[in-house]
Amino acid sequence: MKRVLQTIISEFVFDDQCNIKQIYHNAWDINNEYVLKKSDNKAGIAKSIELCEKLLKKNTPVVEYMKTMTGETYVSDGDDCYCLMRKMKGEHLDPYKGNCSENGQLLGGIVADLHLALQHITLKAEVYDSDYMKELTDWITPEVEQKHINFLDGIMDACFDFYEIYKALPRQLIHRDMHLGNLLFNEGKFSGYLDFDISQINVRLLDICYLGASMLVGNYRNENRLRLWRELFSGVLTGYEQKSPLTENEKKAIPMMFVLIEVIFTVFFSKAGHAETAQNCADMTNWLYENMVFEDMLQL
Repeated sequence: MKRVLQTIISEFVFDDQCNIKQIYHNAWDINNEYVLKKSDNKAGIAKSIELCEKLLKKNTPVVEYMKTMTGETYVSDGDDCYCLMRKMKGEHLDPYKGNCSENGQLLGGIVADLHLALQHITLKAEVYDSDYMKELTDWITPEVEQKHINFLDGIMDACFDFYEIYKALPRQLIHRDMHLGNLLFNEGKFSGYLDFDISQINVRLLDICYLGASMLVGNYRNENRLRLWRELFSGVLTGYEQKSPLTENEKKAIPMMFVLIEVIFTVFFSKAGHAETAQNCADMTNWLYENMVFEDMLQL
């Protein structure tokens, strides 16, 4: 494998003795200056590269993709492709460390800044325009019924009913994988956004709630952590609205958006054969449905 990587790297004007260190199953650190990423989604990589190039022109902190000696943005190897990115400095934020409300406001502002930058970007690359109802009917509901996923009664009906609200929410190009692992901080300051491979046209609220849900996983049954999460997500909403106000419909849609996100996660992991993870997601879905939809936990 190392010989294959050396051959790939040589396309980007590197000497044969560069230091290669695997950091993920599909990514390698190169000389502690670059990251080489492997993907079988060439369309997604092409979209991510074009999007990052346009965001950099707007002074938005994203990765810089390097070009090969022949001016290509990635190297093909059969069905796979390899792209080389300049390594960004930073680490991931622990939102529960320090003042949760302030951390939330910081994160909310970061999401809003990205949405504002993405608002007027158009891409030559194909961008998926999400059709929530089509996804519900084509692959979510069939998997729920086939695998007998134990959602509480009423959850799937609520997802279908939610479509009337959902289709009226503001839509634009969004990140679609907005969690703390895709945000970098260097010396306490925000330093960059990562991983735009699955960015798509969708409601902007999805990114906000996706971030909120990612910080709630593993914490919702612990009263102290749940209290801190309330402060966090309240801060996220405040920080977002300071830069880009939410509509009243968006605020009303937040509880059900959380439920929908966890339904999608549950079905995704079920289809992938990860039964235990799917069950954990189903448990969180049920908890959200009981505690957020009817008890209005967010107090919006």
